Amino acid sequence: MHLRSVLIIIALVTVLPGCGGGDHSQELRIAREELLGRDTNRALERANAETIYNTARGFLDGGDPVRALELYSELQARFPFTPFATQAELESITAHYRAASYDAALADADRFIKQHPRHPNIAYVYYLRGVTNYNRTSNTVDGILSGTGTRRDPTNLRQAFTDFNLLISNYPDSLFNKDAQLRMIEIRHRLAEYELNVAEYYVSRRAWVAAIRRAQYVLEHYQGSDSMPRALEILEHSYRALGVEDLAQDAYAILVTSYPGYMLNRSEFYRQRAGFEPRYELPPLDRRPYIKKADKPKEDTVSQR
Repeated sequence: MHLRSVLIIIALVTVLPGCGGGDHSQELRIAREELLGRDTNRALERANAETIYNTARGFLDGGDPVRALELYSELQARFPFTPFATQAELESITAHYRAASYDAALADADRFIKQHPRHPNIAYVYYLRGVTNYNRTSNTVDGILSGTGTRRDPTNLRQAFTDFNLLISNYPDSLFNKDAQLRMIEIRHRLAEYELNVAEYYVSRRAWVAAIRRAQYVLEHYQGSDSMPRALEILEHSYRALGVEDLAQDAYAILVTSYPGYMLNRSEFYRQRAGFEPRYELPPLDRRPYIKKADKPKEDTVSQR
């Protein structure tokens, strides 16, 4: 389920009774028109909570989250103890997200979870928190590794995974769980790709021990991802570069056994899976069977008299 569809559903289920329909009284309609008119400040002073809420919701649904946020803030300030104020708190999270104000959306979500832990739509807040972290980007991500500053911050992706996991664990019947599960699968692939980007960088610098550590991390934490065969390939190559032939042979044996078609046509392997594409070409390796040398007999250290 795409986010747009999910938000449409939540828009239907979270509207307060009597606030989301089209049957408003003539008086309410006139009040809303005044609020949208030229003398907005004067009309706002006379407007009640319902009028302000419905006008704000209209802006939100109409694609103007910034103006919606202004009215949500006004509503919470003037009518803090009404159901409309609580609803405004909830919808402010969505408004900040749609305005790409991700830090504000997360702050609002955390505040709402703390103040309304038993709200009937609390699952949506956890879901939207995960989606917000999922979509956050950072220009401080290691540009050396990626070649650009557009890679997603893995910290935010990990937090999104945690948010979705909390949603699924605590609210197993939530209508957002299917989408959350799909996003969690994608996050695992992306995190594995990030670790491989780091390993690829170390390979390019011939930092074999660091490359081995990153490749091992992928194998240990991202089983089943499309990054597995490349991690094994990097592991084998790095071990051979260090002269650790037995471990290199073990990595190669796992690679050819688990992914028999990978070495024959690596590009086709990744094309079919739309997964990680190797950034650096490893030099040809001598893959003759490794024969472990027999241990030399220990010398007799007993002194002879």
